[in-house]
Amino acid sequence: MLDLRRLEILLRFAARGTITATAADLGYSPSAVSQQLAVLEREAGVALLERTAQRASLTDAGRELAEHAERILAAVETAGSRMRARAGAVGGRVTVSCLPTLAAVLAPHLAALRRRHPELTVIAHETGSTTAAAGVLDRRYDLAVIDDWSPDPPTGSAGLSVHHLRREDVVLAVPANRVPAGRGDRATAARLRQIVREQTWLCAPVGQPSRAAGDLRLAAADAVPGQRWEFEGLHVLAALVASGAGVALLPAGVARDQPGVGRLPLVPRMRRHVLALTRTTTRDDPAVAACLQAVRQALGTRG
Repeated sequence: MLDLRRLEILLRFAARGTITATAADLGYSPSAVSQQLAVLEREAGVALLERTAQRASLTDAGRELAEHAERILAAVETAGSRMRARAGAVGGRVTVSCLPTLAAVLAPHLAALRRRHPELTVIAHETGSTTAAAGVLDRRYDLAVIDDWSPDPPTGSAGLSVHHLRREDVVLAVPANRVPAGRGDRATAARLRQIVREQTWLCAPVGQPSRAAGDLRLAAADAVPGQRWEFEGLHVLAALVASGAGVALLPAGVARDQPGVGRLPLVPRMRRHVLALTRTTTRDDPAVAACLQAVRQALGTRG
């Protein structure tokens, strides 16, 4: 009989590609992961990994078993969710991933679940949007709160359910005591070109959703920053704007929460979407549903 936990380790190894990365994901030591995979090989009766002095990789049998493992674990999770739904039990462990900019908003609402559901344990992580979907699919997280800066956010994908939580305007954040000269109080394409020539452009590093959206906006306005600085974290960017270090595209709520930041509405309008991701196999799980509802309530208090 193949052990489900070992099948999960094999599936995580197939996704991560190394024993070290798999161990880091699972909170195990690399030697423990190697031992568990060796036991799984004995259970399967066939070599699943090809090992060298430098690394280990899946054999053809290992890849085939990983494909079976994905379907088996999905079926087991679906069955468990359905049974918990029948029982109406809100318990067990739910792991939540959240954007750093929203973590402090969500945490009190998630913590309050413990008072209503003593058998429920919530584990929260701060994680960026770019890796969250993969984390939900490989079961590192059961629920992920992400942002999407594209004009048309996703509605779903294989294995993932997408829940639309909030939509908010993106503004041009400028130092409140140095609002650039120009007509009106809106950031049109012409005014954006003027501002980015005169002030340092603050943005996230390449690979972040806000960076990609910001670069597209600059390109559409034919605006080329004279100087660009990159910093991780929207709240960090807001603090830098307030200090007079430059200007940035920020969600209106982030800019509003930082004293000393002025906000110029963008023309045409630009928006950020806040989404929650869950697995389709947990759509009936009462514990996941309770956490998702807490997230909705938390964001509802933000307007």
